[in-house]
Amino acid sequence: MTLLSNSASAGRTPRVFAVHDHMLEPLFDGIVEDLERNGVDVLRGPSSKPGDKPSVLPPSYMERLLQADVAMFSSRSLCTGEMLAACAPSLRAVVNPTIGVETVDLAAAGELGILVGNGSTPENYIGMAEAAVMFMLNLFYGLRTTEQHLRENRPRPAPDQVHARTLRGKTIGILGLGNIGRSVARLLQPFDVKVLAYSPHADPDSVPAGVQLASLDEVMARSDLVCICIAVTPSNRQLVNERTLGLMKRSAYLVNVARGDAIDEPALVRVLQERRIAGAALDTFALEPLPMDSPLRRLDNVILTPHAVGYTKENVDSLRAAAVENIRRVLAGLPPLHCKNPAAQKKWAARVAGMESLRSWNAAAHS
Repeated sequence: MTLLSNSASAGRTPRVFAVHDHMLEPLFDGIVEDLERNGVDVLRGPSSKPGDKPSVLPPSYMERLLQADVAMFSSRSLCTGEMLAACAPSLRAVVNPTIGVETVDLAAAGELGILVGNGSTPENYIGMAEAAVMFMLNLFYGLRTTEQHLRENRPRPAPDQVHARTLRGKTIGILGLGNIGRSVARLLQPFDVKVLAYSPHADPDSVPAGVQLASLDEVMARSDLVCICIAVTPSNRQLVNERTLGLMKRSAYLVNVARGDAIDEPALVRVLQERRIAGAALDTFALEPLPMDSPLRRLDNVILTPHAVGYTKENVDSLRAAAVENIRRVLAGLPPLHCKNPAAQKKWAARVAGMESLRSWNAAAHS
């Protein structure tokens, strides 16, 4: 199916600006390949670098962004309000291929009538939810320790040395009831656990069955395990910090399948080193890839995965297809299938209609 928009039929090839992402380059390259095969002119942006999210694009790349109908950023590249304002005359939408859009200024996009799409596919958030539950079971059962008994030819643990604990009967805290948090709650239902959730904007009438909404402090203090599923925003960055970690039980665990910025990482390192909580499982970090000299790597009570624990084959395939479909719809004058700022759709539709009218007038005037 062609991606060419109405404006292209009037003689203009649609253009998409796409950054490089140092952790997701094959995914971005695949999306670019699909777009180019369908007649889109792709203008590549700069490469992301670990720990560096510049708020200003170099002039040569900014020139490309100014020409774009759609821009594709990532969780490791900023799309600021200043960038959006500068390219508003031609930019219809920003489409990130993954779930995270914390690097896009959503408020500015909405004010400007620019829609923001993402890769919130079922394969993506269900995969992350399954991985989160896998983390929980690994932490409670101490799978690594149990495996070491066999690999190191140790005897089976004596009854008074058994380390595993059942998930059944525990209180699980979930921070954030978006698609991932809700999916985690649903997957936990057969385990006969009590689920507390902190989600200040959640509608109490629409929370998953068996979930009790609670304050942040209550979730942190009462839970045997806290699972972080929030979408990080300026208002909740480092929600899990020295104070909130201090509320947790010494026997409790922490799981993070959201973003590294959700945690004050140095504070978590101290808490783990001092055994103020039992352990953690972390898939995301403040700096990615996780530096080789990170103190987290030296801890024996933490499971570390490289921001890939829910990165399944089904997930990758769905993200590539969703990004292309989101862009196809935008170029055809339709909102993206997965839209993060739907309240801006009315303003966006009027703005796009005006852009099309102006292009048609210009084409007729120069014919």
